[in-house]
Amino acid sequence: MSLSRRSIIQGAAAAAAVGATGIARAQSGPLRVGLILPMSGIGAEAGAAWHAGVKVAVEQWNAAGGLLGRPIELVVRDDKFTSAGAVAAARELAGSGVNLLIGGSQSPMALATAPILPELKAVMVAPCPTVMSLTHEGFQPNFFRLSWNAFIAFAGVGNLLTNKFSEVQTWSLIVPDSENGRDMARYFTLGAQRAAQQAGRQIKVLEPVFASLNKADYRVEINSLMNAPSQGLFVGLTAAPCISLLQQGRAVGMDKKFKVIGDAGTEMLIAKAMQKSLPPNLWSISFWVPGIESSNRYPLSRALHEGYAKLTGDRNPAGIVHSSHRAALGLFNGVKKAGSTDTAAVIAALEGLTYDTAMGPYHIRKEDHQGLGTAYIAKVGVKDEAPGYGITDAVVLNEADVAEPPTPGKKFEA
Repeated sequence: MSLSRRSIIQGAAAAAAVGATGIARAQSGPLRVGLILPMSGIGAEAGAAWHAGVKVAVEQWNAAGGLLGRPIELVVRDDKFTSAGAVAAARELAGSGVNLLIGGSQSPMALATAPILPELKAVMVAPCPTVMSLTHEGFQPNFFRLSWNAFIAFAGVGNLLTNKFSEVQTWSLIVPDSENGRDMARYFTLGAQRAAQQAGRQIKVLEPVFASLNKADYRVEINSLMNAPSQGLFVGLTAAPCISLLQQGRAVGMDKKFKVIGDAGTEMLIAKAMQKSLPPNLWSISFWVPGIESSNRYPLSRALHEGYAKLTGDRNPAGIVHSSHRAALGLFNGVKKAGSTDTAAVIAALEGLTYDTAMGPYHIRKEDHQGLGTAYIAKVGVKDEAPGYGITDAVVLNEADVAEPPTPGKKFEA
């Protein structure tokens, strides 16, 4: 064999070895998962809670050996609580080769990112958006809502509060000036009216007060609510806007005017902000209430609670910590079932998947990618024991019992 031929063969063998090593390193390197959350702006506090839930899930899976034999690495991007920020983050992550996304944490961001997922060849699991169109007329096969929707959540809380507070004959609503806000008002009204009809009595739900989420001063809206002939109030604003409304309203006696106030899920974030000045009858939709008997029966609830406390030093998490933890577990279980990070394979694995969460088994409907599990409607109030506030009562909501039928590609009509 000539020297030149021997050199060529040896060079080819060396190149093959380097190539094989490169592939092995790529397959054994971190499995990158994109996390798109509001880390700044008015949604930052909620974003921190969602971030914590996902970080606990990652730590738990990595401690057990990772995913597909690889450690999970979070790649975090700030959507700034804006639709444009969410789209920019999704495009950046997909452009860098990250196709597994946890994002669309609330409705505006989910509505903006879901339609572009097929183009990006990415799959997204979303922890909190409620707007109905996401799993109905706006259905996208690459998007999974691992959360209650507006019908489940707001018809549920309207029903419960109407039954529980029979002395309330008239309700006021304040909701975001958006598609999601109109869904909130529509389904709260439906749930309340159905409950009243079943009890053989009449109630009135006033036309909603619409408000922007991008403001800090709600005096005009509060004045309208204070002048309304109502005894009950449902607040569809979430995170910092909800807290601002309740704090500003307390200064003019809004907490005394209304016999009951319903909330769209901000619960412990309100409690931490208002503490001893909480409204006396505040009921919130809640993903998770650690420490109560129905939560303690699930091993993953205790594990999430301890993991969160270790991570943050806080033993009083907001329920939304569970919503992002649950979304992360769904994605990880989907990848595990698929045996691959390929987008199409993960989508197929997520469809119809049932997996364990801190609130027990959670099921993803194959037809419309709507998740169904167990939630609470919880009373948030002052407590004698430290820290002086928290969940003082909770009613279980089985989402499958009240969920609407799947109609992907078609608008839902209640």
